[in-house]
Amino acid sequence: MRLEVGSSLWFLLRDRAATISMAFLILVALSAVFAPLLTPYASQGMGEPNLTAKFQPPGIEHPFGADGLGRDQAARLMFGARRSLSMGLLVVLIAIAIGTPLGMSAGYLGGWVDEAIMRVTDVFLAFPPLLLAIAIAAALGASYVNAVMAIAVTWWPWYARLARAQTRSVRERAYIEAARSIGVRHRVIIRRHILPNIMTPIIVQGTLDVGTAILVAAGLSFIGLGTQAPYADWGVMISDGRLFFLSGRWWMSTFPGLAIFLTAMAFNFLGDGVRMAADPRLRRTL
Repeated sequence: MRLEVGSSLWFLLRDRAATISMAFLILVALSAVFAPLLTPYASQGMGEPNLTAKFQPPGIEHPFGADGLGRDQAARLMFGARRSLSMGLLVVLIAIAIGTPLGMSAGYLGGWVDEAIMRVTDVFLAFPPLLLAIAIAAALGASYVNAVMAIAVTWWPWYARLARAQTRSVRERAYIEAARSIGVRHRVIIRRHILPNIMTPIIVQGTLDVGTAILVAAGLSFIGLGTQAPYADWGVMISDGRLFFLSGRWWMSTFPGLAIFLTAMAFNFLGDGVRMAADPRLRRTL
C-alpha cells in the first residue's frame, strides 16, 4: 500500500506524538485481547487469589509486584485494560449514537424540534457531568454496564450540540438546496448528504474524549460504582492499593495509575493528530 504525500494519513503519521501514541494504544489493546496468552498468571488476572505471594514487591517472578491477595499485578493490569478501554470506548460510542441523530434533527429541521431538543440538552448540561454520572450510577446500582450508561447519559448533549452546529452550517449549502428542490426526502438528505459531511469533527472529538471517559470510568470504579471485584479494572486496582500506599506497598496503586495516565495522554495526543490531519486549514499551515 503506497502512502500518498499530502493525504490525511500522511499528515497523521508525520505527527511523532500521535504516531507514538497510536503505537502505544495498539500495544495496550493487544495486551488486553491476548492477556491469557501473555501471562502465566491468567487465573490471577481474572481474580483467583494466591495468598503465598501476598504483598510481594516487584521482582523477577512478579515484575509489577502482587496485591493484597497475592495476585500478579501485571496480569491484573492486562485484564483490567479490557474493562477500562472498553468502558471508555463504549461511553463515547453510545454518546455519539444518541447525540448525533438528535443534533442533526435539531439543526436540519429547526423550529420547535430544535427548541425542544436544545432545552433538554441544556437541562443535562446544567449539572456537573461527573456528579450527575455518580448520581445515576448510584441510582441504577454498582456495575460495569450501569457505569457505562451513567457516563454516556451525561455526555451525549455535547455531541448533540456539535452535530447541530455542523448541520446548520451544511444545510445551507447549494447541493442540499438542490436536493430539496427536486423532492428528495428529508431523511435521505440527512443520511446521504449531511451525516458524511459532519462526521469528521465528531470523530475527532470522540478520539479526544476516550481518554477522559477512561478517567471518569476509573473514578466511578474507584468509589465502588463501576466494575466490581473480583474483576480487574484500573480504578478498582487503585482503590485496593490506596490503603497500603503509605505503608510501603506503593506498587499496588502506582502501576494502574500510570496505566490510566499514559492511556489518557495517548488518546489526547492521537486526537490532536487526527484533528490536524482532518482539518485542511491546519494542514495548510504545515
